[in-house]
Order: sequence, then C-alpha cells, then structure tokens
Amino acid sequence: MKDEARRDLAPLLLLAALTALFFWPVWLLGYRFPLGGGDLYGQLLPIWDYVARWLRHGIFPLWDTQVMAGDPILSEAQYGLLNPLNWPLFLLSPIPERLPLLRVAFSFWLAATGLYLYLRRSPHWRLGREAALTGAMAYAFSQPFVIHLGHPHILDVMAWLPWLLWGMDGAMRRSTAILPAALALTMLLLGGHGQAILYALMVATAYGLYFGAMERHPLRSWARLALVALLGGALAMPVILPALERMPMTLRAIVPADQRHGYEFQPQMWLDFLNPDFHGQGWRFWAPWERVESGYVGASALALAVLGVMGGLTARRRRAGVAFLLGLIPLALLFALGWHGPLYPRLAHLPFFDATWKTGRILYVVSFALAGLAAVGVDEVIRRRAPATLWACLVAIAGFSLLAAAPHFAQAAPDATTQQAALQALRFAALMLLITATLGAAGRGRFGAGARQALLLLVAAELIAVGALAETEAPVPSQPHPGALAFLQADPGWFRVDIDLAALNRWTVAELLREGFEVPQGTGDPMEVFLYDQFYWSIPRKDSPAYRLLGIKYIVMPKGAMPGGADIWPVYTDDPTVELHLNTKALPRAWLVYRTEVVGTFEAARALVFDPAFDPATVAVLEEGPHLEGEGRGTIGVAAYTPNRILFDVESDREALLVLSDLAYPGWEARIDGEPAPILRTDTIFRGLLVPPGSHRVEMRYAPRSFRFGLTAATMALLLLGYAARRRREVRR
Repeated sequence: MKDEARRDLAPLLLLAALTALFFWPVWLLGYRFPLGGGDLYGQLLPIWDYVARWLRHGIFPLWDTQVMAGDPILSEAQYGLLNPLNWPLFLLSPIPERLPLLRVAFSFWLAATGLYLYLRRSPHWRLGREAALTGAMAYAFSQPFVIHLGHPHILDVMAWLPWLLWGMDGAMRRSTAILPAALALTMLLLGGHGQAILYALMVATAYGLYFGAMERHPLRSWARLALVALLGGALAMPVILPALERMPMTLRAIVPADQRHGYEFQPQMWLDFLNPDFHGQGWRFWAPWERVESGYVGASALALAVLGVMGGLTARRRRAGVAFLLGLIPLALLFALGWHGPLYPRLAHLPFFDATWKTGRILYVVSFALAGLAAVGVDEVIRRRAPATLWACLVAIAGFSLLAAAPHFAQAAPDATTQQAALQALRFAALMLLITATLGAAGRGRFGAGARQALLLLVAAELIAVGALAETEAPVPSQPHPGALAFLQADPGWFRVDIDLAALNRWTVAELLREGFEVPQGTGDPMEVFLYDQFYWSIPRKDSPAYRLLGIKYIVMPKGAMPGGADIWPVYTDDPTVELHLNTKALPRAWLVYRTEVVGTFEAARALVFDPAFDPATVAVLEEGPHLEGEGRGTIGVAAYTPNRILFDVESDREALLVLSDLAYPGWEARIDGEPAPILRTDTIFRGLLVPPGSHRVEMRYAPRSFRFGLTAATMALLLLGYAARRRREVRR
C-alpha cells in the first residue's frame, strides 16, 4: 500500500502543477475571476472577512450584524462557516484580496486528485496512471468548473463527488471503510450548494444501488451504505438543520411555481461539447438563451470517451462501470432540459426538487462521466485493444467532416465578429480531433509511449487554452473614496450607511462591508430573508417613516444628486463621484417607546408602518403583545453588541418597549436581569422587548435550536464512531 501511494505521489504533484498552469492569467497577469466579481467577491468575501474579524476577538459569529438588519449567516450554507476548506481564510484578518483565488484553485486540484485516485484504486476501474491522469484533468478543467470559478461552494461539491464514490466502493466491501466514506459525504454536504448537492446525491444513490447489487452480499453492502449516509448526514447536521429552517423564509422560496425555471440546457448547445467558444464564453456569449455550461471536457477527451465506450463495453472487468457512466449521460442531459424535457416535470413537485429548478447545473455529472470514459479510452490505447484502429478512423473522419461543416454552423451567429469566433472554435475542435486520432493510432506502434504521453498533454493543453481566460479579467481599479471613507470613520456613532441604487456602481456594498460598516442592503444572495428584503425595497422614499426604522444615518448618493427628502442634506461633497447625505430623521439603533398599536395580522401591521403619518419614535406596532398608552422617559446604554450576544443597560420611569432595529428571526432569546423574556416582533420585522420600570440588564443571545440539535446529532455520530473504533481495536487484540 505504501509503494502504491509512493507511485501516485508524482502524478498528484503533476496535477498540482497543471492546476497552477491552468490559472496562469491569475499568477502572471494579475487577473482575477469571475467576470464582474460574482459571488466570490460580491457575496462571500465580505462575509468571510466578517467571520475572520470576529474570530480574531475570540468569537465565532453565527449572526452577521453588518448586512441588512442582521443575517443568520450560519444558516446560509453557501457561506461555508463550517466548511473546513474555508477555515484557513478565517485565520487571517483582513483576508488578503488574492487569497480566495488560491482557495478556488485548490478546489480544482481537489477534484483532479479525487478522480485520479478513484480511477486508480476503485475496484471497478484500476486504471493506469496515464489513463487516470487524463480523466482527472478532463473533469477538473471541464466547463462546469470554469463557469463556476466565482462559486467555490459549487466547486467543492463537484470536487468531493469522486472522493465519495471511492469511499462508497470501500464501504460496500468492508466495515472499516465506512468512516472515510462518511467523512467524504460530510465534506460534500458542507460544500453548501443545495442544487449541486442534490445532483451529487442522485449520482451517489444510483451508484450504491447499481454496484451494491453486484456485490456478493447486496443487502450487507446496502446496509453499510445506509450507515455511511446516516453518519455523514449526522456530521453535517449543524449546517443542514439551520439551512432547512431558513429555506422557507428566503427569496427563492417565494418564487411562484410558474416562474421556477431558467438556467436550462438547450439542445442547440451540442456544438459546445466540442468547443464552448462556439457560442462564446463570458461576455462573448451570443446565444439568445441564458448562458449555461455544456459539460465540455475537451474535444480530445470527448473522442477518447467514445473509444472508452467502444472498448469498455467489451471488457468484462470494466463493462459494469462503463455502462454506469454511459447511462448517466443521457439521464443528466434529459434532466438538464428542465421544464422542456421529460424528467424534471415529473420530479419538480418533490421536496428539494421544487426549490432547485436550475437544472442546467447537473451537467457537471455529464462532465464526470465523460472524463471517466476518456480515461478508459486512454487505457484502451495503452492496452492496444482492437477497437482503437476503427476508432481512430472514425475520429479522423469526424474531424474532417467538422472542418467542412464549420462555415455552415458558424452562420448561426448574429454578426461577422461572432461568426468568425464560432468558425475558429469549430476549426480548433476539428484540429484536436485529428491530432487525437493520430496520437491514438500511434499509441499502438513503435513510438507508443511517447504518443500516449503526448495524448495526455494534448488533453491538458486544449482545456487550458479554451478555459484559462474564459472567466478571468484584468481587475477593475477600485474606487476607495478615501475622503468619504475617512468622514464616515470619524463618526463614532452606531449607525448604518445606505447606498442609493444609482450609486451602487460607484461604491459597492461589498466595499463598505469590508471596511467594517453596517449597511441595510444585502449582497444579492437569493437566499436572503424575504421579509426584510420586502420591507427595504418597499420603502417609497428616504424621508418615509419606515426608512427611519433602519438606523440609516448616512446615504451614499451619486455626485450632484438631489437629497432624498426635506430632512436629508449633503454633508460631504469632496469626492469626485459620490456624496454623503445626512439623514437627520434617522432613529437610533435602539430606542424606547411608551405607546403600542396592537393589530391582528401582519398585513395590518405593515399598513400602519408604511402610513406616512406613522411616528416610529413614539409608537410601535405589534401583532401580539401588550397595549401601552402613555409617556415616559428612559435611557439605553449599550454594554455589548457582538454577533451572537447583545447587552443593554436600560433605565425607564415606567414600563416601556425596547425596540432594536435588527431582524426578528428564530433563535434569538432574551433575558431581563437573568430571567427569560419573550421577544416581540415589532414594526413588522424588528425585535421588541417589554422592559419593566427601573434599571435592568437586558440580554439577547442568538442560539438557534436547529444548530444545537445539529451539534447534538454530530456529537452522537462522533461518539458512535469512537466506540466502533475502540471495539475494533479490542477485537484485533
């Protein structure tokens, strides 16, 4: 076993070198990805920075106080707070600007390493190093990985899939392999992207049923896999349960059923399997439908996959594996068609499927299958099996035919520029097919070893040539606004900074968040809590009473813009592109009211809060709770305001309602002088707490039951694993 690991060390280092080569625009040209910033810089990095900042103070934040009116970031699995691959970033504050790029590159290498080891050591394959290297590169550098450069949560799920299947192979045959398989499943689940996870679990379920039935004792194999699922799921419960709690409250959950479509594979994209540059990548995409990955693994790897099918189905030892991979391709393609295909409409009303309607993302399963078949094809060349000669002739004919037909296909492009790009893409693919056929034929002759190595390099070179620059760009110079930033930092108060919609292209939410300011907007995450978004975007004017509730003291406006109301005026105008306007009617972040309006429904509460005559400084609207009528005086001292815990020292001459301009969300608990007190939903979405007269210490803690139950499940799973390991050691003695 040690000798086998030593032999595989050099290929794994080669995969690391090829991964670094794939990202050459990042290291050599200073480029970044994805185009326009995407999730990586616009959504994830500000949250990761926030986590790192609080970890430096010894607090692991479950709640984000910076965005919107607070956000339960633990329950947004895509942020990956419990994903170990993100933890190295959390140890640095502030996180270096380019470090997330290395984090993404690691996911590519993780995928390549996983598929290489799976193809080498799975009992269904046992491929040689050259063959396994080819499959590993074809998968890790495929278009689904490239198009999701800005989505590391998706990359992680795709990367852990081959590790999970490898673990399942062992678990089906021996109990000692259950733990590694369960850990692989846990890591896949911690990746956090629901759609990608669902599709991976579909593959894993089919894999277990298919290959488990071929074992000597199928029921025993399936029982072990069930234990893998139980343990892996239990270890991931601290993420899964809060995510399930959040899901019904998100923007995505309220999308009407008839609008749950989009990001679907189009049959016209079949040419993109030869070269995605045909329809264009990044900003060059010209097709009339939404841009979706094609599952492209390279024309050379696609040709090798054909050989893998031709030869693999005739080889008894690999027939079952080849048939499984071959079966995945049409099923995934049909599912990817979404509502226009035969599969998804039959599944769309099932749990989880109804919320994961972006069916085009399942195409990474096609890439996985094609990469595995390409590896088998290289093995066929190495073994010099009979189908290789016929295959080489067919591939050469396909290459020449594509050269002849390329001008006809390119005419579908809308203008001369895109027609020329489409033509060049098809010609490049044809060239790859011809070279692949030549090297495949030469792999059987005198110079076979050199030809096979050249074949491996050809696959890598094609994928790097087509994908390395597809989603990268030279970084756009940021607009730091040093004067405006210094002005805001000089204010010691506790407030939020709003960015007017017209100024978002001049000073972004992410830039303000990374500077430590609290903002009322979100980062564009479709999993944001819809009640808050509905509240914020429904406010008609910046001088509306509802706007006062958000604690917004400053508003970033475009240069020369008119103030948003009579009580709003410019206070900083020295920046060349933006101005800062002061909202003089902003309420403090926490205040006391002595009058309440109690209504019966959320709609009635909303109508009162959005009434122009509403005065939030003196009255609060409750859907349930006490009716207060009077006047009083009091003070609020902020003793602590951290992500998971808030402390106020409240003094009042009579009973009052403490209102905090933070989101009311399940998991927040309150105590007054150590005694539990109910949190009242106030002014439709905020937190309120009834405080008796006198001086009191008020505490709020975020400790969601879903997280505590998840930790309990994970702890029980760990204890069970520890007990099982101890029992095995005792039996061996």
